[in-house]
Amino acid sequence: MRHLRWLAALAASWGCWLPAWGQNADFEREPISYRTAPADNVVTALQSRLDRGEVRLKWSEEHGYLPSLLEALGVPKSSQVLVFSKTSLQRERIGPKTPRAIYFNDDVYIGYCLGGEVMEVSAVDPQLGTVFYTLDQVPEEKPRFFRQRDNCLSCHASSATGGVPGHLVRSVFPDRRGLPILSLGSYRTDHTSPLEERWGGWYVTGRHGRLMHMGNWIVENKQEAELSANQKGQNITDLRPFFTVGRYLTPHSDIVALLVLEHQVECHNRLTKALLETRLALHYEQTLNRELEE
Repeated sequence: MRHLRWLAALAASWGCWLPAWGQNADFEREPISYRTAPADNVVTALQSRLDRGEVRLKWSEEHGYLPSLLEALGVPKSSQVLVFSKTSLQRERIGPKTPRAIYFNDDVYIGYCLGGEVMEVSAVDPQLGTVFYTLDQVPEEKPRFFRQRDNCLSCHASSATGGVPGHLVRSVFPDRRGLPILSLGSYRTDHTSPLEERWGGWYVTGRHGRLMHMGNWIVENKQEAELSANQKGQNITDLRPFFTVGRYLTPHSDIVALLVLEHQVECHNRLTKALLETRLALHYEQTLNRELEE
């Protein structure tokens, strides 16, 4: 029983709903058939161009395919935001000294870890909502994106995303290793979240006056985990005291990029939910009319 309680707490902290990957989700049924339906998005379009030899992804010894992939997908380096909490796929590679970088534009999100085996990519799809991929960080003649139909959905198709494949941004109380302190809880962040509940486990650069946030904060003593303990994490413009910024494409994790990311993620999730529910409703109507011979 103790282990079950621990798993439940872990899932709540990381935004996962444990039964999500095992339930009979509506998006797995016709006409959506999420796992088997073909995807059509910027990633599949890029893969087709790679297969035809129309474009190449250049390999960098320092960052792998990252710079070339950003260029191919039109993702600006200035969108970079950095998260150091161990709350994603390659969490063994993430920590305060080695944050995970996220880059995004209107159509795609890219997750990058220093020394990571893969890059994590998710794309907006006009029929499926959000589709997840990995790209192996290995030099190849024709790199290939692998669609992820199971692993990602354990967190990214849960109550935290509206029950549809989507994205989530969490704010946690991280310890010095980047692990969330489960007993202190966490917040799911969207455009309505108060600033004082945002960015726990994230680095934040930029000036914001007297407003307080949870960014740039490692909780040393969970008995003193009040926001007032994070005075030194406010209005940070230089991340060099925290980690080696030269290992990343830019030295920033800009507060404006974070605000845009959180707003866009919630927008994409709501659009996905509306899309899939509309497709299901129209399908049910057609099925009912056919059965009634109307």
